Amino acid sequence: MRIVVVEATPSLREALVRLFAERGIEVVGTAAGHQEGLREVGRARPDVVVIDVSLPPDHTDEGLGTARAIRSRHPAVGLLVLSSRAEAGYVHRLVGLDPPGSAGYVLKERLGDPDDLVAILRRVHAGEIVIDPHIRWSGGPR
Repeated sequence: MRIVVVEATPSLREALVRLFAERGIEVVGTAAGHQEGLREVGRARPDVVVIDVSLPPDHTDEGLGTARAIRSRHPAVGLLVLSSRAEAGYVHRLVGLDPPGSAGYVLKERLGDPDDLVAILRRVHAGEIVIDPHIRWSGGPR
């Protein structure tokens, strides 16, 4: 599986790259923000993009805008959004993207269990929608 990591914090971006690479995931690109992320996805053609929900400039929900742009330009690419916030509204926005496709929304505390995070990444790659069980939302499968 080929992935791109879009994470604003350099130390966390590097940790994610290491975490995935140590588990046999090919990291084909990294980015710190929206525009750079779109360029990397266009260049590298990954299977899945791992995106921090809080990207510059405001560090609120810019990652969801990045996910939307990726989905519209590359509908076959899976999207795994990492967040420190259990926001059901963010989940609804992610799973409601058009065109629909595989996606995941998980809390960053999952970084404490790298094998679990990789299992979730593999499920997104397989076409599933995966939502962190700690998030209450009225959607479909978890």
